[in-house]
Amino acid sequence: MNLFMFIKPDRMSLLWRENEIKGNGMETGEEIKAAKGILQILLKARKNLRLYPANNPVYAKTLEESFEKFTRFFQFQDQLIFRIRLYDIYYMDELVYHNTDQKNENLSFFLFKDGLRELTFQKKMPVEELTSFIKIISMDFEQDVLDDDVVTLFWEADFSYIRYVVEDEVLADEDYEAQAVAGVKARQTEPGSFQAAYDDATAVEIKIQNPAIVSLTESDLKMLFIELEDDAKDKIDKFMTIIFEIFYKAKTAKEVEDVVGFFNSAIEYAVRQGNIQAVMNTLERLAQIAQSSRVNEIVKHHIKSVFHFTGSQQILDLVGQHFDSGLKPDPKPFQELIRFLDKDSIPHLMDLLGNLDSIYARKVIIDALVYLCPKSLLTITKGLSSPKWYVVRNIIYILRENKDSRAVEYLLKTVSHPDLRVRKEVIRALGELGDSRVLPALQSFLDDPDMQTRLAAVRALGSLSSGQAKAMVLVKISEKAFNDKSFNEKKEFFHVLAIWKDKEVVDFLIKTLMKTALFGSAKVYESKACAAYSLGMIGDRSALPYLFKCRGAHNKLLQKFSETAIQRIEDENRIQS
Repeated sequence: MNLFMFIKPDRMSLLWRENEIKGNGMETGEEIKAAKGILQILLKARKNLRLYPANNPVYAKTLEESFEKFTRFFQFQDQLIFRIRLYDIYYMDELVYHNTDQKNENLSFFLFKDGLRELTFQKKMPVEELTSFIKIISMDFEQDVLDDDVVTLFWEADFSYIRYVVEDEVLADEDYEAQAVAGVKARQTEPGSFQAAYDDATAVEIKIQNPAIVSLTESDLKMLFIELEDDAKDKIDKFMTIIFEIFYKAKTAKEVEDVVGFFNSAIEYAVRQGNIQAVMNTLERLAQIAQSSRVNEIVKHHIKSVFHFTGSQQILDLVGQHFDSGLKPDPKPFQELIRFLDKDSIPHLMDLLGNLDSIYARKVIIDALVYLCPKSLLTITKGLSSPKWYVVRNIIYILRENKDSRAVEYLLKTVSHPDLRVRKEVIRALGELGDSRVLPALQSFLDDPDMQTRLAAVRALGSLSSGQAKAMVLVKISEKAFNDKSFNEKKEFFHVLAIWKDKEVVDFLIKTLMKTALFGSAKVYESKACAAYSLGMIGDRSALPYLFKCRGAHNKLLQKFSETAIQRIEDENRIQS
């Protein structure tokens, strides 16, 4: 069963899983112990983050211990790879976690049922990224009102140092838990496969008097289909060669028209057989012929009709079925074929987005639309009116990937979409594509009832990095009500503020750092700690005297963040010198 990996910042790009694992191959007892320790602290973190609010010392201490556990492991290896099974988690070939409970408290079961098959943590992983990861796996998906699954939240977190391998078939909009359990039960009673029976028979020389009859399983049938398909591909290539020979010998317009009909029929047959490569090769040869100055306009017109037929709904529907089959075929031939299609293909591909069942197939079509978008951005924007929320979110992603500022006026009409996931995607797109036109919309989202939406808005303002955006962030932090926000939300605002490394921001942060805590002192100390954190990110040495003073404060949170900021500023200045 093939697996695929989402890797940021490549976002929705499909990369096949690498089997080679970096490392020296030497598994020491200490290394295994460190890997087990990480799983134990993750279990503890999932429990504590649900029990305690973000401003509780236990909450912060748990996150700190988690990062320390990873730091300890990275003394042995540059990356940590966990392989996830239904009841087990392996580090290399060593079983480091086992639990047979079919509950979300079971870490392996919790990850496996959402399709996760492998997790990789890299040595340079910052504490902010690990914190985001822990928060996601600590969410109570049964009690909280959440429409997203773990994999979707990982993708939205935009990890740079955490990679994950997902089994695509689990990503359909279905009951993941029931699917995982049913799969285990099915495998317990599944008869031996045809191939396994054959291997066993050839390995034993003793004559068996009453051989058992083994039924063909679904995997056996797929294997036979692939073998027959390979044979068909060879015949298709030969058939295309024959058609080209006829094409070269055509003398009249009627003969050329007839050969075009042969091409269209052969293309449809090839797509039905899943041989996209043969179609791509055919279009490439036809394109070379059309570019020749010796070919007249009538022939070029007929060649263009072949390209138009290839991009028709009739053919693209077959392409969609091919990638939606569950076999996960290589998308590269289709990605190469897309360059021969025109804007007339865009509506058909957008229709496919709403009809395909697997996320794998949708990703292939999304990548195609990203390529075709510059040919007709207006056609792409029509997908924003789709009644299906995931189609709208995919269209927003396509517009964002194209970096075309003309899309802003259409995206602004989508900011009030009823689905939270769509709103978060459009906020992110406005931040990356926008200009001053998007500022009022982003400012309104800073007061949204949903915290994730507020955080998406402030990150988008950071992406704009304009003076107006900075002013909005400063005003929001200066509001009295800001102190009542959760510690994690406040920290994110200060994190974004550190993007502007200017004197105005440094002075504001120092003023916040030195503020006297009289009433609501715990909340004020949280803001002071966040200011220290932001100063550490900016790295301005002028802040050091104030940070040294706060390092001796009675509040432990402020002590910790001041110490961390001092160390970061000194380390950066040491490197620069």
